[in-house]
Amino acid sequence: MKNILLLLTVLLIGITSFSQKELAKSLIDTLASDEFYGRGYVNNGDKIAAEFIAKKFKEYGALPIKGGSYFQEYAYPVNTFPKKVEITFGDNTLTTGQDFIISPNSGSAEGVFSLKQVTYENYQDEIARDDLQNDGNKIAYVIDLPKSSNRDEYISQLKCKTIIAEVAPLFVLNEGKFTWSVAQESLNFPIIEIHPKHLRGKSEVTINIENKFIERYNTQNVLGYIPSKRKCRRDKFFVFTAHYDHLGMMGQTATFNGANDNASGVAMMLTLMKYFSEHKPKYSVLFIGFGGEEAGLIGSQYYVKYPVVPLEKMKFLLNVDLMGTGSEGIQVVNSTEHPKEFETLKKINQKENLIKAIKPRGKAANSDHYWFEEAGVPSFFMYTLGGVTYYHDVLDRPETLPLTEFDDLHKLIVEFVNSF
Repeated sequence: MKNILLLLTVLLIGITSFSQKELAKSLIDTLASDEFYGRGYVNNGDKIAAEFIAKKFKEYGALPIKGGSYFQEYAYPVNTFPKKVEITFGDNTLTTGQDFIISPNSGSAEGVFSLKQVTYENYQDEIARDDLQNDGNKIAYVIDLPKSSNRDEYISQLKCKTIIAEVAPLFVLNEGKFTWSVAQESLNFPIIEIHPKHLRGKSEVTINIENKFIERYNTQNVLGYIPSKRKCRRDKFFVFTAHYDHLGMMGQTATFNGANDNASGVAMMLTLMKYFSEHKPKYSVLFIGFGGEEAGLIGSQYYVKYPVVPLEKMKFLLNVDLMGTGSEGIQVVNSTEHPKEFETLKKINQKENLIKAIKPRGKAANSDHYWFEEAGVPSFFMYTLGGVTYYHDVLDRPETLPLTEFDDLHKLIVEFVNSF
């Protein structure tokens, strides 16, 4: 009899675990589909995602905070690329997002441009001379950055306001990974990262890039909560957060679907919501899907400035992002700030034998937990390690995401919440 009961228990656990991962996969397949346009600023991708998440909030039993709405609305400036983003050499049009990317703060450029090589050390002098001798010729500059460990920093500096992209298109040679982002400003001309093989032997290029800068892009956070099973604890909240926005589209052909970043985090938040609607928590649980994270943690900053649930009612906040792998464990930001809670997390993991490693990390302004921690709300930011490395690129798609430790991580988080 004992053996039968044990077998039934194992099977029940297996079915429960399986269903979490399968539900997550279904949610990620939808959120990171092409129909959501990368959950960004082209074709209202972020709004499509927010509406989907609000629908799931209602389906999974989360209540709106006030006024019957799940949304907290706000606006900010953003640079977008809703039309063509094309680079052509002769009859060869490159593949946007794979053969090249443009800086998120790029401006527009159209026509045939002569290519001129400059160096990082002398480009300002070269451009000054060309401005005097130009005679109306269109020039696009090519710069090969110094080969050093600071190369990423050089690229970052060029993506800020730079004299080159104020007067002409700029090609930056990059033999490594193409990584995109979101900008809240626009240059006069584009900055184009490109592999040097495409420029060998070339003297001119056809550029067709059009940006659209939006001064006030209206977007939203999505909020809902599960009340605690005891009325006396309903005004205290454990908080789950995950940003649902991503990078959107670069032109009409390159979609940055954002399966791991951060459809996987939203899927974790929603599966936890469903769980706690079926297993009433000790304290109320607030769920916030943030917009504007990729543009600079804007949604979370707005919430902290204009809280719907007061910050003093938040017992602890767990922000989840990049939940799609985990073969090398998880990283916990702010673990050094809250050693007692971090020790609890490790003890649960050791007891249940769930995750390979739980690695500590100090304070970091790298996701939406940051503003809450700064405002006095104890917060962890958790993300998985190992597995696929697609990040802020066109390869971060549902079919590439293994969800290696999703079930174990879900269980770890549930037990952590129940420890409060």
